[in-house]
Amino acid sequence: MRTPVATPDASAVQATPATPQTADATPAATTPPEAPACVPAPGETGRVLVIGDSQAQGLAGGLRWLYRTNRNMRVLDHSKISTGLVSVAFYNWPDEVHKLAATEHVDVAVVMFGANDMPPVRVHGAVDQTQLANFTKIYSARVRDIIVTLKNAHIPVIWVGHPIVRDDVFSADMAILNNIFQDQAAKNGAQFVPLWSVFADNGHFSAYGEGVDGSKVRLRADDGVHLTPGGYQKAAKILEPLIACYQPNAVQKGKAAASAVPAHTSGQPASPDPS
Repeated sequence: MRTPVATPDASAVQATPATPQTADATPAATTPPEAPACVPAPGETGRVLVIGDSQAQGLAGGLRWLYRTNRNMRVLDHSKISTGLVSVAFYNWPDEVHKLAATEHVDVAVVMFGANDMPPVRVHGAVDQTQLANFTKIYSARVRDIIVTLKNAHIPVIWVGHPIVRDDVFSADMAILNNIFQDQAAKNGAQFVPLWSVFADNGHFSAYGEGVDGSKVRLRADDGVHLTPGGYQKAAKILEPLIACYQPNAVQKGKAAASAVPAHTSGQPASPDPS
């Protein structure tokens, strides 16, 4: 049985008035990790929980496409558009994850946020370090709470980073969030999967790239933020071998998957990192 843990105080992150901005942040890790080649046991049913915003919703569609011929795989899409972790007044994700962790029986959770979470840290176009520190503290606590809640329910977590976007300032903001995602994943037992380089061309935004079949296709939506269906399919393919390691009785090259996956990605309960 999964035991929910206490819900933290979900105070809102206060935004500053809009000001001209400059791109002065750099992304954390940009390349997806080399994934172990895991093979699920024949006939076993895998259940994947997807949590997050509209990007997560698109990713859930990509995963359903990926498993379209596999009746043993189920994708439970609990994403919600126009939501995030900055404002919890509209939709309180920490509370919702507590409920999901107590009711959903899944093998792994795939989490993706960021598109609606522009950090309110700029003053006259430049990042103010005091505001950045305050924002990082509050936002990190919410990321940490989601990871720890799922881990304490014995649900491994794959946290997907936000890809580069067309607007330079928006990209810099997403890089700030990716740094937080990666840091909290490492500290609290989740696996961070960056998509930055996957959807970049020599470090720059590109609407086109290599599709899952190797041909050049459009990967980004017209807004320069979201992906096309083909883009989400490409992201899903990157996650496929990672998800496979969490399927029941999966094996990797003759060894138990649990020994193949890094220790911090196992399904054991986690204790929150104090920082």
